[in-house]
Amino acid sequence: MLRPDGAVDTLDQVLGVPLGVGGVPFRTTGIELPDHATLVLCTDGLIETRGRHIGTGPESLRTGLGGSTGPLEPMADRILARLLPGPPADDTVLVLARVHRLPTSPD
Repeated sequence: MLRPDGAVDTLDQVLGVPLGVGGVPFRTTGIELPDHATLVLCTDGLIETRGRHIGTGPESLRTGLGGSTGPLEPMADRILARLLPGPPADDTVLVLARVHRLPTSPD
């Protein structure tokens, strides 16, 4: 998760079945996200590549996210260019979603 102040948090408690895997049990959890935070979801094809140490991909993703602002599409393009300098060897998905709270109406 990219916080509005540019800090990056890894939400370890929600790790489970990889994106795109169906037909298996999964768990749900609730997390309070701050307004204007960006939730980042990806498949292992983005962060695990042959020839790269397994810890390097997630750290490179966090580094690439740090301080990012602006529209999501250019942010996604920068992340993909950083982590995938060439054609991916595995299925690769990156989902960015920005939190916008709806104004509450007075009662």
